[in-house]
Amino acid sequence: MKANTIMKSLLRVVLFGFYTFVSSVYGADGPAPVRLDPDKIAGLGLTSVPPDAYSDILVAGELNMNVATLFDGTELRVSIFESTPATTDHRTRPTDVDEFVTVLSGKLILTEPNGTAHEFYPGESFVLPIGYTGTWEMQGNYRELVVLMKK
Repeated sequence: MKANTIMKSLLRVVLFGFYTFVSSVYGADGPAPVRLDPDKIAGLGLTSVPPDAYSDILVAGELNMNVATLFDGTELRVSIFESTPATTDHRTRPTDVDEFVTVLSGKLILTEPNGTAHEFYPGESFVLPIGYTGTWEMQGNYRELVVLMKK
């Protein structure tokens, strides 16, 4: 009988811990809004990306990149990305997910393989479909908010 009481107590502790974990992630009544960190959006506290991570597609400039994940869900990832001025060519490394991007600072020029250029300034947004193979030219202190559709 005593073992049964101990098991019930242990089960209560485990269930309480699980409930506390779920409540902290999803709220007491299910999923809750996730506030994005304003400091990270402003470019504070980002993590450096190894300089060789994109060396195979770098065609101009120097890639000094920083990133922070603001939300990592089941289907979406929201991140802040910033870079010093640089140009990357994605002909051999197409984008592998759909991306929604809002430019926060600097300027971005996306140039399609046929030569059509698209310029984006702070406050402007665009969607980059999976398989994009053009160039990214990041000018100034480039920073973006990016929403990625997971594979």
